[in-house]
Amino acid sequence: MSRLWFKGNIVLTLVLASILTATQTSADEVSPPTMRFCYENQEYRPFLVATDDHKTRLGHNGALPDLVIETTRSLGIQAEFVNYPWKRCIALLQSGEVDGIFAAIWQKEREEWGVFPKRNNQADERYSLWRVQYDIYTSKNSLLSWDGTAFSNIKSGVSAPLGYIAEQKLKQMGVLSRNSYVPSEGLRVVALNRLDGFVVESNIGDHIVISQAIQADIKKLSIPFMVADWYLPLSHQWVKAHPKLAQAFWNKLAEVRAQKAEVLHKQYALIQ
Repeated sequence: MSRLWFKGNIVLTLVLASILTATQTSADEVSPPTMRFCYENQEYRPFLVATDDHKTRLGHNGALPDLVIETTRSLGIQAEFVNYPWKRCIALLQSGEVDGIFAAIWQKEREEWGVFPKRNNQADERYSLWRVQYDIYTSKNSLLSWDGTAFSNIKSGVSAPLGYIAEQKLKQMGVLSRNSYVPSEGLRVVALNRLDGFVVESNIGDHIVISQAIQADIKKLSIPFMVADWYLPLSHQWVKAHPKLAQAFWNKLAEVRAQKAEVLHKQYALIQ
């Protein structure tokens, strides 16, 4: 066997090894063909619009799905969607059965079930989906009051959607109603004066009040219950597999939101 042939094979082996390594490294950067997202199939205008067929299409399902579709398309990824109650979406994210859920408020303990865009050990608001305000809706004749810290004149309790941070805060205050409701039910019960109050995001609450024609029976307390940023957390499994793409996704999401949020809000709002 000639030394030249031997050296040539060593070089060929090293070249092939380099190609394989490079291919593996490149594969880590290649976008997956699809991303799977979970959100609630509720009428939460202007953010979510419920559909009977549970299909999500650009221009039909609300501002948030549209932002996600536009973002993934820009990255060459096909977005797929499933609809479940919020706590089920959280469970699916934690198990890695979906790649992302929306919309979630960051808390340190929530990092156990999802990865949020972060800076200085806090959620990075530059990559948020939306800045939102949660208000307290009560019946017109209710004596319920809120000073920004505590409630007064509690009788039947205050409710918020199951699994939401608002619900968690009400429970910690000791004012949470024994019954849980989705917003459309909760506001209807408030209008009937069977519940002291219901906490929900302001745009969503206002749209539900108008769609149910209960404006004459409901008022909104002047001090917000809380103001927060919504995020789209990704699963730990997906971020581990695509660490650079995860940041690219949040970067593009912030870009699309800056360009289109105002237009989408007007497009889906019943209230102008």
